[in-house]
Amino acid sequence: MTWYEFLLFSHVSCAVIWIGGGFVLQVYAMVERSSGDAGAVARFAGIAGRLGERVFIPASLLVVLAGVGLMIEGSWSWGELWIVFSLATCAASFAVGGGVLTPTAKRIEVVGPESEVGQRLITRIFSILRVDLLFLFAIVFAMTVKPTSDDVTTIVVAALILVAASAFFLRDLARPATG
Repeated sequence: MTWYEFLLFSHVSCAVIWIGGGFVLQVYAMVERSSGDAGAVARFAGIAGRLGERVFIPASLLVVLAGVGLMIEGSWSWGELWIVFSLATCAASFAVGGGVLTPTAKRIEVVGPESEVGQRLITRIFSILRVDLLFLFAIVFAMTVKPTSDDVTTIVVAALILVAASAFFLRDLARPATG
């Protein structure tokens, strides 16, 4: 096995953990929320937060590190559109995590996860995570299709899908979480 093959295996494996785990958590969140049991939703949100810290953050960091290793080891150009998009999207995901999700999770602890405000904040977090997951799928799309600036139709269609799906997933944020 070459160093490049090891990095590629690590990159893909950690991406599968990150995106697959995020997908399963979203499905499970929908199941818990449909139960109407605020306590179960609160417990699940706490578990999801701990999994994020212990599994998804390390996996996402390894995805990026292995990707950088692939760039150095391989013959990829840092200026490729799909690489720039993927790196920018990963950076945005990290920024949303640190700048929005972490402070919101701390606020849930203050107001109580089973309170009405806590439940709305949990809904807010899972709505934002749905959009984050959507953008992770967009990264997978970019990495498999590898669009260039010549692929205008592909880029426009992908962008329209991202905007429409993001608007759909964020519709729950119209209700303010006050308190």
